Amino acid sequence: MTTTHELPDHTAAASDRVLPVLAVDLVTDPALLGGLSDLARGLEDSGVGALTLSDGGLHPIHVAAHLAPLTGSIGLLPRTDAVYVEPFHLATQLMSLDHISHGRAGWLLSAETDPAVPATVGRAVLDLDATAREAADVLEAARRIWDSWAPDAVVRDVERGLYVDASRLQYADVEAETFSVRGPAITPRSPQGLLPVLVADADRAAVGERVTTELADGRVLDLDVSGGALTGAVSTLIREATTRTSDAASVRLVRLVGLDLETDPLGTVAELANALRAEGLIAPSPTPRQDLRTQLGLEPATFRPDPARRGDRARPTREESA
Repeated sequence: MTTTHELPDHTAAASDRVLPVLAVDLVTDPALLGGLSDLARGLEDSGVGALTLSDGGLHPIHVAAHLAPLTGSIGLLPRTDAVYVEPFHLATQLMSLDHISHGRAGWLLSAETDPAVPATVGRAVLDLDATAREAADVLEAARRIWDSWAPDAVVRDVERGLYVDASRLQYADVEAETFSVRGPAITPRSPQGLLPVLVADADRAAVGERVTTELADGRVLDLDVSGGALTGAVSTLIREATTRTSDAASVRLVRLVGLDLETDPLGTVAELANALRAEGLIAPSPTPRQDLRTQLGLEPATFRPDPARRGDRARPTREESA
């Protein structure tokens, strides 16, 4: 089955480059939960454009949902596995995060390779090729689910007793190699429609070439600052990564990983952000209620109706959906 969607432009000229957004990676360690809200707000005030949430014991989507109403402009991208999951529920959780954050949600797509994980969900271990295929299938299924409600599907017509116009919904049925999904979503279309999906450098091998270069909306450049955020070294790495012809257009996020939260992370990040912006290497700070697609330089996602999948008609057969 094929799903059409807007692909990122990886061939844009250097002069057309969109400046990458500065992000900080936070590990969802339960021990940090008490101060996480203040830290997120502080990083937002320091000029950080986005937070990525990496699994440290608490589910990244749950932590992002906790932070969403407590922040106003910073993007929230949980790093979440696309393989050993229920695709429909994952897509719905991410839609819900987009609603809670008023359009500031994204998905940092990863593919679990720990051989101990499949047994926890009753599955066999997948080899690397199968892992990459499933990651691609789940991403395409998620996009189909996200796009299953038109923006005007909710009509709230009291006189007719009509809440939803079924003709503005569409089936999101997917028959993949290892799973099947029946849609549409149980959640109305979220503010962004299609959430931005990015892949971090560390996850490129696991998620596979197709997700990385064809399906994802861009790349996340990882910068390890555990040894201290040296502005000169960081500037050089960003400049090199964003001027190479093959990578320039795809770098949407510059992520600081390994930030020392025991020292003065806010002061360090603010100093680094100001220096990088002065050099024209990262995007400006986001404005309140600016959606993440806009901040990342992505075009708005428009609803793509498919008459054959209209929700007020008979459901297409599996052969018709393939």
